[in-house]
Amino acid sequence: MMISMAKLFNYHAWATDKLLCYIETEVPDSFSAEITSVFPSIKETFQHQYEVDCLWYGRMNKNYPIKEEPLSSSQDYRKAFQELHQEIESFIADSSNLNRKVRYSTSTGEEFTNDEEELLQHLVNHGTYHRGNISAMLRQQGHRGCSTDYIYYLREMEG
Repeated sequence: MMISMAKLFNYHAWATDKLLCYIETEVPDSFSAEITSVFPSIKETFQHQYEVDCLWYGRMNKNYPIKEEPLSSSQDYRKAFQELHQEIESFIADSSNLNRKVRYSTSTGEEFTNDEEELLQHLVNHGTYHRGNISAMLRQQGHRGCSTDYIYYLREMEG
């Protein structure tokens, strides 16, 4: 049996929020600390993830306005992600299927076509990749990580 896209996306939203909450409450000074990594700070990694989540959702839903306001704190990011992810969860719930083809151009001008489900799967995988970067960045700063593995999401949802 295939896992539903709604469930996978809900995992993505849960994991992003869980990691931001952990940073906010346990290691707030780590959020903006400059380090040598994929991005120069955890904040900039979340900024990238937020922009990419907005980008892919905007490609699927042309009516979605991308916010231009600057985000500065983990609380700002939590709020922005929660609003965006709620919007995407509603989009998924309101779709009869996610097979609609989406034609888009990359930043280099190349044109591609994928269905919505493929784009959502990419969005979830991209988030998992960067949450892994952030976990490594936390360890690099001497902090323990915060597990956002899918199995922990399933256990929390069951309990």
